[in-house]
Amino acid sequence: MTPATASGRRAGGTAATGPGATPPAGVPTRVVLLDNRDSFVYNLVDQFASLGADIEVYRNHVSAQRVLEALEPTAAEREAGRRPVLCLSPGPGHPRTSGCLMELVEAGLERGIPMLGICLGFQAMVEACGGTIAPVGPVHGRSDRVEVTAQGRADAALSVLDGAPLDVARYHSLGTRDLPEDLICLARTGNAGGQGAGGIAMAARHRSAPAVGLQFHPESVLTPQGPALLRAIITGLAAGRPGARPTSAPSAHAMSTPRTPTTPPTKETSR
Repeated sequence: MTPATASGRRAGGTAATGPGATPPAGVPTRVVLLDNRDSFVYNLVDQFASLGADIEVYRNHVSAQRVLEALEPTAAEREAGRRPVLCLSPGPGHPRTSGCLMELVEAGLERGIPMLGICLGFQAMVEACGGTIAPVGPVHGRSDRVEVTAQGRADAALSVLDGAPLDVARYHSLGTRDLPEDLICLARTGNAGGQGAGGIAMAARHRSAPAVGLQFHPESVLTPQGPALLRAIITGLAAGRPGARPTSAPSAHAMSTPRTPTTPPTKETSR
């Protein structure tokens, strides 16, 4: 059954039907977003909508199983060779005290569900892979230039930068300097950011699962390249592309035609 919002309607988009359908233009990327009760969540929803994605939102007090059911590909998605992407939103507190977040991340990694973690969502990925999230000093509403690593320069997630500097919005007081073995560091703060040797991890990709994490906020105006980064990451995850840099930029149709952002209903039900 096609996942629906609480009102029984999907949040925009079209679906390809029949054997003659032409994906991916006919099948917009579907983003299932876990709302960790942050004031930035609907900025993120609007950003995805402006890129042409279908969005379904679930609060983190629902069961992980309910969200996992929503992540089952539809018939049209299977035909198009696309998968819905789980987006783990920013939020307050520690990932281990954030409702179903940790259970969902652990299940998603085990099942190979395409996943993007942002801020708190990225921290949950770190913890799920055996790393430790700890206080790193409060940084709220600051724009920092972060250092893209050699692995990051070769990775499809950051390929849209094409060697340009990466300025990002930071709103966090927790983080990590040492990523677990399963995560490849794509970007980190430098000494210029006052964070000491090694810096704080700002972006990472899982070595084997289709998962990317960003400690910074791509939906903020303080991250000028945020929309392009979100498009590249979500499109690549939905299509099952590996982390290696692609030979060409993501297709303009890969996330369907951009639409005027609308606020999708939030799923409040729990089981």
